[in-house]
Order: sequence, then structure tokens, then C-alpha cells
Amino acid sequence: MKKALSLLLCSIILFISSLGLSGCNLNKKNPFPYRGEYKELYTTAIYSIPDAEGYMHHGEGAYNSDIYVWEQDDYGRTLFSYCEDYGNQIFGLIISQAYDESNVYFYPDINYALTLIDSEYSYEGIKDDNFLKNKTKDFYLENKDKLKEANDWNKPIDKNKCVSYPITDHKVLNKNTYSLSSLECNEILNEYTKTLDLPNPENTPHRYNSILQVDAEGKILHEIYGVHRHYDNPDWKKTDEFTYYSITLWVITDKDGNYDKEKGVMVMYSKGNESDESFIYNAEEVLEFKKQNNWKNSYCGN
Repeated sequence: MKKALSLLLCSIILFISSLGLSGCNLNKKNPFPYRGEYKELYTTAIYSIPDAEGYMHHGEGAYNSDIYVWEQDDYGRTLFSYCEDYGNQIFGLIISQAYDESNVYFYPDINYALTLIDSEYSYEGIKDDNFLKNKTKDFYLENKDKLKEANDWNKPIDKNKCVSYPITDHKVLNKNTYSLSSLECNEILNEYTKTLDLPNPENTPHRYNSILQVDAEGKILHEIYGVHRHYDNPDWKKTDEFTYYSITLWVITDKDGNYDKEKGVMVMYSKGNESDESFIYNAEEVLEFKKQNNWKNSYCGN
């Protein structure tokens, strides 16, 4: 999930990068562990939603992700709302199948839905204990039945259909997982940029990239963020209006960084003069993207 402030900071970097400074790096270990009361649900959320980071960053520190439990079925499944967006706009609805003392279990890629809800406030100013409940009530009512059906609500637990992760207070990915270089990211971004026919594209639009998920065979889901400054003004001067074109791509590679140029790139966001802090995606489209690239989950029964 995009964090509004994180992306604001990256937008600022668009300006300072012209001074030769490097972009932000989202591959670092989470410095803000979760300290809330729903550690098992938190774990389900951060490994279910591909771009979840697990905290609300606000520059000098962070808030815990917010969780509200809507209901449980007769077998212990839990349906809950989740938010880690400090800007208080992007919310998730998630189903956890089960958990024990050590692990959580859930159906991958079909157990969550995301929504964008306009808000004038950040989480820092919220004093209402029922805020998340009230904010996501309509979303819950509109989506709960579809999620329940896909996740076998009120049926016996079938762990053979589940993936499992150790209960944690921050998102953990294998530190040895292959990360795309800036050169590789620029090549991928520039290949997509050719389809846009921009009047003034940059040669090196890459600003940052991160690893979102890894499958059972080592395939990697990457996120790449790029910006073309002055994209519509080849003769830009300092007195001119600052314009920019934002691009967010998801790329699936093998463990060595190779990818299918036809099927391995998914355009998540592509707009001029708007940051991507408020984009959401459909879980079904992400699942189809993974299927096209032979993504393999490590199910508990395997």
C-alpha cells in the first residue's frame, strides 16, 4: 500500500535529484515494528497485499498500521479492515483463514480487496477509536460476501489451500533476493515510455525500486517508480512551470532478474502532473498477471 508521506518525500526527491542526490530506497529493513494487539492479522495483511510495507511513516517516525475486526466465522476465520496509509486514503479488507502460536494461514491473492476513500485528514489528527470501522463500513458491506465466498467462509479449514507465514512485527524478505539495478530499471521504464510518445522524456527516469513478493521458485515481483521531469517542455527554463510524468511498473523476474518483455511488465500507474500516492489496484488483475508469469505459491499441503 502506498504511504502518502513516503510518496511525498519521493516527489521532493524529484527536485533534489537534479542536484545529483540519489533517490529513496524502499528495500531497507522495516525500522518501525508493529506494536498493536493484532499481530497475527497484521502478518496476514503485510504478506497478502503485495505492496504493503507495514507501517504509517510520517517523516520523523511512524504509527502502527490500523486494524479493525469485523467478524469471525465458526472455524476462526477473521474478516478485518486494514490501513497503513498515513494520508488516510487507502484501505484494505482482508480475510485470514487461521493462526496458531507461530504462523498465520490465508488463501493467497484472493483474500483482500482495496479501496480509495477521499479524506482531508492524516492519521495524526484522529482521536476517534471507531474511526477505521466508520471509515470502511460501506466498503465492508459492499465486499464482504464476495470475499467470504472466495475464502470458504463457514466451511472447515483446508490448509492445503493456504500459504503460511511466521507471525512477525515487520515484513521480512530474503535479503539475498535479486534486486534490479538502476540501469535495469531505466531500461524497463524507457521501453514502456516509448509507448507514450512524450515530447521530452528523460533518459534516466528511475527514482526507486523495491521487492514486493517472492514465489516458491524464487520468481520476484518488483515495483519500479520513475519520473520524467519537464516531459511536455523540451525547452524548459527555471522560470517555467514544473511538470512531471509519474510511472509505476510491476515486473516479475526469475531469481536472476530475467523477465518476459511481453508478459512480465504490468503498468500500475501512468499519469502527468499527478503523484501515484492515491492509486489502488484490483487483486484479480494482480492474480492474472501472476498466472501469466507462472507464479507458484508454496501451499501448506505441498
